[in-house]
Amino acid sequence: MNCSIDKIIFSKPKKHGEYLICKVKYDDSESNQLVVQLPKMKVVDNFIQSEEVEVPKNVSLEFINNKSKYNKEVYDFLSKLDDYIINFIHKNSLEWFSKEIPLDFLSKMYNKFIKAPKDSESQCTMNFSLKKTKEKLDCVLMDNKKNELELSDFKKDSLVECITQLKYIIFSKDTCFTIWELCNIKLYKKIKRVPKFGFIEDSTEVNNQDSTSDFEVEEDYSFF
Repeated sequence: MNCSIDKIIFSKPKKHGEYLICKVKYDDSESNQLVVQLPKMKVVDNFIQSEEVEVPKNVSLEFINNKSKYNKEVYDFLSKLDDYIINFIHKNSLEWFSKEIPLDFLSKMYNKFIKAPKDSESQCTMNFSLKKTKEKLDCVLMDNKKNELELSDFKKDSLVECITQLKYIIFSKDTCFTIWELCNIKLYKKIKRVPKFGFIEDSTEVNNQDSTSDFEVEEDYSFF
């Protein structure tokens, strides 16, 4: 992980419809974006669950392989970031909201982006939105061979690797939560192995073939 929490910049929240929105930037990148490459994660539900829905509002991914070094680094970073955001809002509450909000109240109001079961550290999930530009999907979807994919290709229990950006902190009247946007999603397809069978050569055919002139060599194609 190359991200440093102390380089994250939070703008003062501004009114947008029914919400207050705080923009998130990163002080050590050309784009000023806080971008994180996630480890391999599991798709919790089909991205497209109905033919009527072209682009889902949110998708949920589950952390797997907790023993992986990179998985642990990302998970620890995100967990610390959750706590950092709560404390940052608390310290700036008087300036942002014209009143001090106690830390214990903020802890209840803030929806952590890592959802962890109460009885286990496994099966932790995160919710994401998909990157859009002018209401159109602007998220790169591909497989591990860099072939372009559709949202419908991402099924429940599929393995994916994603690049995500922390865009906003959203404040309603009594809750606040973050918006993580998926920019790139790579799907790891399962390759079905064909059982190996041995063929017995017909000695008559072998003897009658001229290896240099009696047959043509076809081009080799593969699906993967």
